[in-house]
Amino acid sequence: MRKLRYVPQPRTLVSITNRTIQGRYLLRPGPSFDDIFLGILGRTQRLHKMAIAAVTVLSSHFHLL
Repeated sequence: MRKLRYVPQPRTLVSITNRTIQGRYLLRPGPSFDDIFLGILGRTQRLHKMAIAAVTVLSSHFHLL
């Protein structure tokens, strides 16, 4: 596992962008995708004790605040 580049202070707003491999349109909109994506976010919030202020999901990438 690589070294962390940035560890934010508590209660700091951080912008995260993640994209699909080669920018492919892999994040297909729909009820089942929404359930899976929101389930993963919810689990991540519980495991890492963080709050998510905003989410934007497009076909090739997503943004979190």
